[in-house]
Amino acid sequence: LPSAPAITTSEQRTHSASASALEGPTEFSHCQMNRGTVDHIRHSHARAEVHTERDRLLKRADKKTQEKEKAGDVSKDRARAIVISAGLTFPGMIGYLSVLMMWFYTYHESVASLVMTFIFLMVTYIVFIALSDRRVLGRERPWMWWVGVLGIQAIVLALVFGFFLYFRLLCYYWKYTEMRTYTNVAAMQDPDAFSDGSMILFTEDSQIDPMRSVGFKSRWTGETYCVSPIIDSAMNGGNDIHYWAIGENCCPPRGGFHCNDAADFSTRSALVVLEPEDVVRPFMRWAVRGSSYSLFMEAIRLEEAAFFTKAAVNPKLVYWTRDPIALKESFYHKAKDRCVAFSLCYFFAFLLFSFVVALWRLIPKQKSENARLSSIL
Repeated sequence: LPSAPAITTSEQRTHSASASALEGPTEFSHCQMNRGTVDHIRHSHARAEVHTERDRLLKRADKKTQEKEKAGDVSKDRARAIVISAGLTFPGMIGYLSVLMMWFYTYHESVASLVMTFIFLMVTYIVFIALSDRRVLGRERPWMWWVGVLGIQAIVLALVFGFFLYFRLLCYYWKYTEMRTYTNVAAMQDPDAFSDGSMILFTEDSQIDPMRSVGFKSRWTGETYCVSPIIDSAMNGGNDIHYWAIGENCCPPRGGFHCNDAADFSTRSALVVLEPEDVVRPFMRWAVRGSSYSLFMEAIRLEEAAFFTKAAVNPKLVYWTRDPIALKESFYHKAKDRCVAFSLCYFFAFLLFSFVVALWRLIPKQKSENARLSSIL
């Protein structure tokens, strides 16, 4: 057999070059594929990170939007609660003030006017409570129930508070206005002749005797009840003392009297201290049991024992003052000041409670009712 021709060096180079030329594109394509895979993975990671970051931003935006909406709802609810609380407070305060005005201006003339006003207001608020039921008007109205309940407690409070003001202060004021004024009254004259008098102007020679005054300290109240005899130049040690000046916590136990205008030696006038039976009807005497009249009588008995003074059988107690008219008016002004102070506190407490009721009871209930109606429709 003929032998294969020998391959020269030049041919080997040519063959190697051609082989390299054939392998080169394959390796390049493999590199391109690897780079494409890596880029795809990188793009996938980038897209995932972008989506993740976008989701975070969207969640933050949604959260902020919800917070703003919630804040807006809270602000709206508070504004509505203010309006509703005003609507709840107004009817109750109308009843409260109406009952108090009855105590101040009409009760002393007509008890029936107060009773009828109270009954009318009570029936009105009960009607509100009845109308709040769904069976009456076809739909539940909780605000009417609260108007009725708050109105009832308002008029009951006004009834009790007005009772306290009247029988502690106002009844004395109105009784003073109905009584007469007497002038040029001598200290030795019998006070029964001036039983319908509220203000007395004594004679020029009448004066208090502070050296025979005493202070009686009650172990029940802790207050000191002061009394001093009123005498004139025609009286001696054997005469009965008809008139006694009084005061509270304004004297030592013995020999000193500094109550009202006792320090002014020109004072000659006095305002009569009314006994409980002078002020109220017999069946209402229990209402003025807090009167200190009996304690002043104890002080007079102590003075009799200490200075051997003889008091009249029915002594007349008076406030020794240069201006009895102003002292009489003070009973009314004290009642008015206490009424104003208490009523202002009560008004703000009423308003605050109504706001809480509106915000936590009425508005959520109204929202749930609206949601129920929407689901039905």
